[in-house]
Amino acid sequence: MNKVIKDQLSKVRSVKLDYDNNTTELYIPKTVEVIPTALNQGDVYIIKLEDFILNPLANSTLASNWNAGKVPKYKQYKVEFLEKMGTMYKFNGIALDNGQEIYTENWYGWFPENSFKVISLQ
Repeated sequence: MNKVIKDQLSKVRSVKLDYDNNTTELYIPKTVEVIPTALNQGDVYIIKLEDFILNPLANSTLASNWNAGKVPKYKQYKVEFLEKMGTMYKFNGIALDNGQEIYTENWYGWFPENSFKVISLQ
């Protein structure tokens, strides 16, 4: 397998891929994303965070003003939707890495509406 392709495939986090040096074709299933306008309190969702949340700019006040200085470390979380205030959503959840729950990375805090996509309802 081409080294560049293999390197890029190793960065994929949302799906599990089976491939080796003899692989000539790959199928990556499309992930359906839901616009977060109809979330129901108490429901559990898989969400995917935008890069600007994981790597905030120096002048960003989201972490300090809304999340007690905490910045999420992972791109995907399994979360319970707690409440909505304007365009801010409050979640309580746990990080996901390759679909596996990471029990050392919990999230309890707020995200702006444009900062996450709902991948699925659990």
